[in-house]
Parts: sequence; structure tokens; C-alpha cells
Amino acid sequence: MTFSGFLNALDGVASGEERIIFMTTNHVERLDPALIRPGRVDLMQPIDDATPDQARILFDRFYSEGDGIPDRETLDLGKTLVSIVRDEMKQGKRISMAALQGLFIRNKASEAVAACREFFVDRRTL
Repeated sequence: MTFSGFLNALDGVASGEERIIFMTTNHVERLDPALIRPGRVDLMQPIDDATPDQARILFDRFYSEGDGIPDRETLDLGKTLVSIVRDEMKQGKRISMAALQGLFIRNKASEAVAACREFFVDRRTL
């Protein structure tokens, strides 16, 4: 398919009406302006890396009991996670919400906190 054909499929004469199309990229600056012009792309929403508070909220939701209230151990581990995220951010490192979610799915709370530093990346070199 050509680029022109792709653009026509998005919003050309034969394209359907009343659709929502999601496009994702890690490098919006590399996209052809014709692809992201107003009218073709109506909303651009950056999804950035995890903040300490976001990491904590995600952690609490994964490891709280059925009532949604974290127990004492989960609270303490969540505080440790917040400290780790803050420390890593000070060093120019970041972690995505997707990386955290994958980590939490595969590990118990204490194991996830112990292993989380391995999932940070240095954004200055990307």
C-alpha cells in the first residue's frame, strides 16, 4: 500500500463515516505532517511514563484485597515503590505504566518492588 493509499483509506471518498481510529507512535516528530494534519487527527494525547503517584495507585490496585483497601504490608511496599520511582527519575530514568503492569502481573508485591529497578530505562539516550 502506498502512503497516498493509506491516507485515502483513513479519510478518502471510500472511507467510512462515524469511526474512531487510534494511531500510536513513540516518535510523533517523525510522522509526515499530512498524516497528522487537523481534520485527520482531531486529538493528540501524550501518554507519558509513570509518575511516582501513578505507580503507587497502580500498585495499590493490583495488590489490595477484594475491598480495594491495601493492608499494612502493601502500604509499606507502595511507599518503597514511590521512593524508587522518585530516585530513578532524579537520575534521568523512567518506567512506563505498561512495564509496571507487566511486572505486577507476573510477581507478588514484594518481588515486584525488589525487581522494579531493572525495568527503568534512561530516556536521555533514546
